[in-house]
Amino acid sequence: MPVRSPGVVSYWAQQGMDAAVALSALRSLCERIAHPLPPEGARHFVVKSAGFDLKFERHGEFISWQMSADLLMPGNWTDTAALRGALQARAIDALPAEFVEGISRTPMIAATHVAVLRGEEPAWVEACRDEMQAALADRANIEDIEDLGDAAALLASRVSDGQGAVMTDLRLGSDGFTRFVLVDQGLTPDRLARDVQRLCEIEAYRMLAMLGFPVARAEALVLSRVESQLQQIVDDMAGARTLDDAAAFDSLLKLAAEIEHSAARTRYRLSAARAYQRIVLQRLSDLREERLLGLQKLAGFFNRRFAPAMALCDSTDARITDIADRINRAVDLARVRVEAQREANNQELFRSLAHRQKLQLRLQQTVEGLSVVAISYYGVSLVAYMAKAAEALPMPGGLVLDHEVLTALSVLPVVGLVYAMVHRVRNRLEA
Repeated sequence: MPVRSPGVVSYWAQQGMDAAVALSALRSLCERIAHPLPPEGARHFVVKSAGFDLKFERHGEFISWQMSADLLMPGNWTDTAALRGALQARAIDALPAEFVEGISRTPMIAATHVAVLRGEEPAWVEACRDEMQAALADRANIEDIEDLGDAAALLASRVSDGQGAVMTDLRLGSDGFTRFVLVDQGLTPDRLARDVQRLCEIEAYRMLAMLGFPVARAEALVLSRVESQLQQIVDDMAGARTLDDAAAFDSLLKLAAEIEHSAARTRYRLSAARAYQRIVLQRLSDLREERLLGLQKLAGFFNRRFAPAMALCDSTDARITDIADRINRAVDLARVRVEAQREANNQELFRSLAHRQKLQLRLQQTVEGLSVVAISYYGVSLVAYMAKAAEALPMPGGLVLDHEVLTALSVLPVVGLVYAMVHRVRNRLEA
């Protein structure tokens, strides 16, 4: 979107805003200024009017508004009151109150004003610096700007091969907006528009990336507890302490479920933070900053303040992956220990079964012996009955049979026959 020079740009992003609400407010604005209406489901639309230009964009997880309006440029850099008024200008003031009220129900995740001053003389840059530092001192209620210290330092740099100068303190004003000042010292319209867009996106994606910081900080406490429990279980498994392997396996499964829940809970936010960080760094690189008036560059400030927060997000994401891998290795080890214990129990069970089978065999052999004796006894009794009956029968040659003798002589053959029969039956059953 073209940027007016001199002019002022107001940019704000709203996360979680209903697209229907945004389009409804946009249509109402178009009807009010007699502008063509946006199409149904529009993701990008520009409203142009005599007093302002407004760009609407729907992104993946937020909606952005960028508004450009004219700015009354001070007659010269020595007019302090006029310069201060220009630096504090807001493009959003040109919007109808009904439109602002219609979209204000969704809070802003990022917002900034960019005041574009056209001043080719170096004195304009120095005057803007002095005025912004004085505003910092007034806000902190101190007389000497040096007393603000490094924490309140003004950020400034030359951009676009020295054809522009950017200044900001990255502090929220009373309206919830941060503020940039871009001094146009010969920028082409396209280059000016790109630099303003980069500044707006730096602020938006910086704040969106920082959404991952509280998530990472809260998750770090959970990961510390999980790591402590995991370390205790692994120490017990590695040490000589008595350990219930099944209970340790169950505990590891619970930790694995918890770390998977943690990954599902944080992976999107932390991955988004990395993506937004890359965009911020790319936009900073595209500005091609050079040091200005001995002040700290935006890139230097981001390296000291923004990078550590993103490093925590990266380390938290890496810790989740590392702990998940460690839990998986511990689960495998516990599974091996459980299976080894189960195998040992099975071996003990097999030994017990073998011993019982041996006892059962001996008992069976004993029963077989008793069975031979019992069957032989009944067989001999049958022989005795037949021998008594045979005494009454006449025998040739006057031979006399004694049933007791016959009974006695039949014992060994009957026992042998019974034993052979029982042995044959057992062999058939075992075959």
